Amino acid sequence: MNEGTVVGWDGSLEAEQALEWAVRRAEQNDDAILLVDVEDDEKPIPGRVVTPEMVARRHEAADERAARVSDEHPGLRVNTHIMAGDRVEELRRFSRPDNLVVVGTGQRSGPRARYHWSLGARLAATARGAVAVVPALPEEGRTSVVVGVDGSEVSLKAARFAAREARRLGHELVVVHSWLDPLVSVSGAVSEGPLLGELEEEHKAMLDSVVGSLRSANPDLTVTPRLVRDQVYYALAGPVHSASLLVLGTQQHRGVDRFLLGSVSHAMILHIEVPTVVVTPGCLV
Repeated sequence: MNEGTVVGWDGSLEAEQALEWAVRRAEQNDDAILLVDVEDDEKPIPGRVVTPEMVARRHEAADERAARVSDEHPGLRVNTHIMAGDRVEELRRFSRPDNLVVVGTGQRSGPRARYHWSLGARLAATARGAVAVVPALPEEGRTSVVVGVDGSEVSLKAARFAAREARRLGHELVVVHSWLDPLVSVSGAVSEGPLLGELEEEHKAMLDSVVGSLRSANPDLTVTPRLVRDQVYYALAGPVHSASLLVLGTQQHRGVDRFLLGSVSHAMILHIEVPTVVVTPGCLV
């Protein structure tokens, strides 16, 4: 079976929320779900040894949960895969350019630095396809999908992904592009006037080009552009308050930096409010 949705599941509340979100999406896409649970043998717990019995118990719990989902959603195909290993590495193995890996995350009530190495951020930094991080199910009444674009190829992939999700939900697509004043001085003064006007027109032209392409490919979709003169995080934070989904593209690095998520995607996940999909360069959209 070629499951298009992989859910990182461990029986926790966060995993259950991710599963429910994934089930709704999979049903609308006529998709199949694979529940992946990992007995994490990388946890730094002195004296802890992962045994076959521990893995077997996880297998029983996952199979039981999959059976309940199938009973509650007739026609939805749900399989399970259980193993021992490093949770992030094992979930990453299931990431493909044509699928979506879905994980849950807890509410952000404590110091935000503790989420620097969150499961979702670590997966998205090196995944081959798209990764969805679900903090909770969207509240009723949210009627838009928000995507951030900067003209890069991966942001255009994110825009196409977001358009597909907006069509699925019957929501408006809000396309956000932000820009800032250049750090350039002329005769000791910060550039302003005509130069800033020209720069704004350039950014507007890029945004209009992206929006025009999206409208052409999705004639029945309402696409709203937002050009914001501010930092990217703040430009996205406003529209997200009424959104059901946020979609971002991220560049992936090489070497040691390959484990680090792009700064904008990372910031949004640290302050996550709604389900957020991170689209990687290898994603097929």
